Amino acid sequence: MIPHFFVRIWIWWVFVNNRNKLPTKSTIDNPKMEIEGLTQAFIWEDEGLWEFNKTRHLPQAFKPVIVHRTSLVLGPENDSGFLYSKRFDRQIFNMAKRYFPDWIGFHKSRCSYNPEVANRMIRIKKVAEWRLDKFMDMKG
Repeated sequence: MIPHFFVRIWIWWVFVNNRNKLPTKSTIDNPKMEIEGLTQAFIWEDEGLWEFNKTRHLPQAFKPVIVHRTSLVLGPENDSGFLYSKRFDRQIFNMAKRYFPDWIGFHKSRCSYNPEVANRMIRIKKVAEWRLDKFMDMKG
């Protein structure tokens, strides 16, 4: 419980210091969806998280946000899990919406259930898992 308190304070600090510094409009006609390695959550290439050069902290602070968002897109039957806890991830998601209300990543199409996008995410996850298994077999 206490570690979550410190993580929440750190995330809040990162959000306050980077408030409204993420893209609000896409400059890409058809942005590519990418899977984030450790969390298995999804981002779109136009969201500016990984390209944010001012601090490496913002992408780390956003991990609970993208994990929760991925579970919203996948829907309850394909729940993708959570990073800290479902409740914590949802709280950080809501906190991020306060500090980055116009961020393109909070567009309704990227935060609500969509069977077509969910199926695509599931397929991408399966390929990523297969690649990881193959990589681990080569190392072992």
